[in-house]
Amino acid sequence: MRLYIIILILVVVACVDPYNPPEIRQSTPILIVDGFINSNADSKLTLSWSQNIGDTNEPQVEAFALVWLQDLFGNSYHLPGDNQGNYYLQAQPLTSPIYRLHIETGNSKRYQSDFEPVLQTPPIDSVTWKLTDSGGVAFSVSTHDDISAEGFYKWTYEETWEYRSAYAASIQFDEATGQVVPRTDNIFQCWQTQTSPGILIESTTRLQKNQVSEFQLTSFSQNSERAKHRYSILVKQQAITRNAFNYWKQVRQTTEDLGTLFGPLPNQVIGNIKCISNPNEIAVGYFSIGSISSKRAFVSATQLPIPPRYYTRYDACENSEISPGQVSTINGIYLLIDPVYIGNGPMISAYRYGSYFCVDCRYAGGTTTKPDFW
Repeated sequence: MRLYIIILILVVVACVDPYNPPEIRQSTPILIVDGFINSNADSKLTLSWSQNIGDTNEPQVEAFALVWLQDLFGNSYHLPGDNQGNYYLQAQPLTSPIYRLHIETGNSKRYQSDFEPVLQTPPIDSVTWKLTDSGGVAFSVSTHDDISAEGFYKWTYEETWEYRSAYAASIQFDEATGQVVPRTDNIFQCWQTQTSPGILIESTTRLQKNQVSEFQLTSFSQNSERAKHRYSILVKQQAITRNAFNYWKQVRQTTEDLGTLFGPLPNQVIGNIKCISNPNEIAVGYFSIGSISSKRAFVSATQLPIPPRYYTRYDACENSEISPGQVSTINGIYLLIDPVYIGNGPMISAYRYGSYFCVDCRYAGGTTTKPDFW
């Protein structure tokens, strides 16, 4: 079933009533195919179903599909799933010049893509950062290809930064002994990783050379948490076809106001994947295959101007004190931070404590495991 946008605004005596036509409320879910086949490394595809406008639940994944590649010579390469909507292809020789994707969903709907060429992505020349006039730190990518006259590129990135909780806990309450003991694990220093949220594409058709110079990927404020200690960005570059570029351009325009590819779709975007069991149904996604180039860059706080203050997720954190005789009463609600001494010690008058979120950095979404590349 085709999706349409029907927007009706009724204005009667300064009153606006929302209109939700049945075509939007009851539209048939559309298969969404997200991913890319890397010809030189492991690959992952994710299958899910679109939502109707107004749906607030998490998108439903397609966990029971059969997924395989077909090459020019009729050979097939199966992609096993993990029952969570993800399907994987291990790195292996892919010698055919073109491939096509096949999908048979759990409800017996069959889809296939067009045959697509295996593209070789040129190396990334550089990933650089610079200070902006508005007080930000902007990261950009540059690349070129002397073989092809024109290029179409798509980028994704993973950003990782170090952050620290509001308080460095040196003690903890031992439930087994009922005593306050030194803390031996690190819950103060964490690293968080996020993937690029938007669609980053560029073409060189309007240029004399197949060259991209300082295409901006992302930026953040100099007084943000990302700038406080150390930040890293891993950029992945993919050469795509003209048709794929046009598809992603449409998707970007469609999803700019929604913020996600997997949310409700306001209009129809046609890729290269078709439902062959029912020509009236469509799929969202574009099957591409080829190599990926990557490059990592870092920036540390010592390389940046020091702002008057940093704004972090811990700005509202507070700590309190509790007497040694009452310390067991806060167990399970708060975490101990450190002892409060009388004068220069060694007598302890109280213990400082704070919320789990403010003391244990893992509660903010990161991990205490230091990345290998750090």
